[in-house]
Amino acid sequence: MSLIVVESGAADDLHPEDGWGDVPAADRPLWSRYLADHLPWFPGVSAMARLVPGVTNGGTRAPQVWKDTARSLHAAGFTPADYYLLAELLGSRIDALDLARHAPLFELWPTDGERRPRTFRLNAGRWVPWLEAVRAGDSPRRALERILFARGGDTG
Repeated sequence: MSLIVVESGAADDLHPEDGWGDVPAADRPLWSRYLADHLPWFPGVSAMARLVPGVTNGGTRAPQVWKDTARSLHAAGFTPADYYLLAELLGSRIDALDLARHAPLFELWPTDGERRPRTFRLNAGRWVPWLEAVRAGDSPRRALERILFARGGDTG
């Protein structure tokens, strides 16, 4: 078991099994890998150097913040592939997001990436309409545009 100290001063448990909650064990490696590509929290360069080789090879040793993100998205109905697709689409639009309009869509607003990789944490409940639209056969990109241009980012 490893520990990483997070900015709040609290320890972040990296045990591969603990902290995943109801996320199916079969999905955990994909969640870990996809969260490494689209960071909900950046633990630092040296921690990433230790984490990334493991998760890209199917490991599930991830910071608790990543596990919490996977748990909330899973509870909202997202699969790892759903998250990855949405995060990829958002990545192409991140510079066009407006804090005043789109902040409700995120628990952690996308950082600028100048000093570290770009990070963001989705407000899972606000993205359920996107997920429902995609599952109903809508284009993922069109569904994203509708969410971003809905009443000031308010989809509820």
